[in-house]
Amino acid sequence: MSEDEDKVKLRRLEPAIQKFIKIVIPTDLERLRKHQLNIEKYQRCRVWDKLHEEHINAGRTVQQLRSNIREMEKLCLKVRKEDLGLLKRMIDPVKEEASAATTEFLQLHLESVEELKKQFDDEETLLQPSLTRSVTVGGAFHTTDAEAEADPQSMTQIYALPEIPRDQNAAESWEILEADLIELSQLVTEFSLLVNFLKQMVLCLLLNSYKAGTLCVSALLPELLSDTVASGTPG
Repeated sequence: MSEDEDKVKLRRLEPAIQKFIKIVIPTDLERLRKHQLNIEKYQRCRVWDKLHEEHINAGRTVQQLRSNIREMEKLCLKVRKEDLGLLKRMIDPVKEEASAATTEFLQLHLESVEELKKQFDDEETLLQPSLTRSVTVGGAFHTTDAEAEADPQSMTQIYALPEIPRDQNAAESWEILEADLIELSQLVTEFSLLVNFLKQMVLCLLLNSYKAGTLCVSALLPELLSDTVASGTPG
């Protein structure tokens, strides 16, 4: 019995896969987005207890998202080789959405930390006129579009999130959440690499003899492993 005889046509699994693509994963991503907005709000207002709780809740959502992606991956691995191209086109949008959401979540905190470090390390930055170049309209802070365009760095400094004090529980819970987000990002990347690898393997087997296909797989494996290692290496 060939390996592909254990697999099924995409149309048999499509309803279950579509449920993950259209409902389950988008719901998780929307919940993650709400956590991100709450985290921004509590951190900006320095409500550390609430921030700590939100970090924990966001971590649970990330774990649920990881679990659902793994379940979808199990279904995808059951699809027959001739349907892998269609499968890839089907899952690519939600995979890219998950990758973008994770990156945005991580980048927000990273940029704030880097910006705050610049402000504390370079006292001259705090003395630059651009940081106070604003007008007050009706008692509310207001910066003109021209000023923001001329000096985007000043806007970054204005909107940078405050640093979480190390003695707050929120500092530790963020580190845990950050590790979960990085693991989620790696899972999404590895899942994408796996689908691409399977598709290329099928092309090798279809265009050449089985022997030629085996040689092609041997050539692809180092690249796959290299990309997987690279995806897990911090930037």
